[in-house]
Amino acid sequence: MEIATTLVSIAAVHLLAIASPGPTFVVVTSHAIDGRRGAGFLVTFGVLLATATWASLAAAGLGTLITQFTWLYLALRLAGAAYLIYMGVRMLLGVVRNFPVELRQESRSMSGWRAVRAGFLTNISNPKVIAYYASLFGVVIPSDAPGAMFVASVATALLVSAAWWSFVTLFFALPLVRKGYVRVRRQMDGIMGSLLIVLGGRLLVSR
Repeated sequence: MEIATTLVSIAAVHLLAIASPGPTFVVVTSHAIDGRRGAGFLVTFGVLLATATWASLAAAGLGTLITQFTWLYLALRLAGAAYLIYMGVRMLLGVVRNFPVELRQESRSMSGWRAVRAGFLTNISNPKVIAYYASLFGVVIPSDAPGAMFVASVATALLVSAAWWSFVTLFFALPLVRKGYVRVRRQMDGIMGSLLIVLGGRLLVSR
């Protein structure tokens, strides 16, 4: 019973965390909005690979260790900030030039590897994620819990992530949603691009 309660707690907290709008949401929706569910699911697969990486490191007790290596944490943070700002600038350039946004334009012909890479880099480029998992597991999981509990916790985070991002992909690929989006496409691209730049900037200056 205690194991079930712990896993439900992890699932609830994790769902609330990933449902908050952020870089991953922008990237997943930008690939799904043209109705290419395949591209959206490949991006989601990349996100899950990054989730598995960070969550596994945190479960193994390496999350706190990584955050204590100042130079490594700083390098990851700077790389992540640069990547988010780069994507945001690309989206804004598409708006200014009145061209289809490159992120979605590429999704029509992008290889499976490039779609997976987009999802993976977006999620892995934020070192704060490992701090989140380390805190989540550290607070919810008892200190004397068996190793199987940590494995189950990582699996729970993956399942919740897979369910949420699959839902987002399917929703934004719906014809009705796409049709409504076409009317405000430039405005939304401008908002999404600006959001990515702001998030990258916050990551750049945060401690």
